[in-house]
Amino acid sequence: MMRNNISRRLSKLEEKAHIHDPPHPVIFVTFVRPNGQFGGECCQSNRAECDDRVWERAPGETQQDFERRVCKDLKRHEDRPTVVIFFPEGKSEASARSAQD
Repeated sequence: MMRNNISRRLSKLEEKAHIHDPPHPVIFVTFVRPNGQFGGECCQSNRAECDDRVWERAPGETQQDFERRVCKDLKRHEDRPTVVIFFPEGKSEASARSAQD
């Protein structure tokens, strides 16, 4: 009887602490170049940021390998999704124009 009571109480505590909940998702924000009427082409990223952390893409590292490395190195949030922004290589057209003016 005592064992069942402890087990039940432990289950309720775990439920309250959300121990067995699936982790919150990781959201990658990437940029695309316009390409025709539907959709676009993904920009290659050389830098990623999440909260106060920054990752730089290594020379010769593919975009996919860069994204995997960042994802493995993340410290995920327990209370909300984790958002990572992958910045496109080089300057955008808008920032290049504003620099010329």
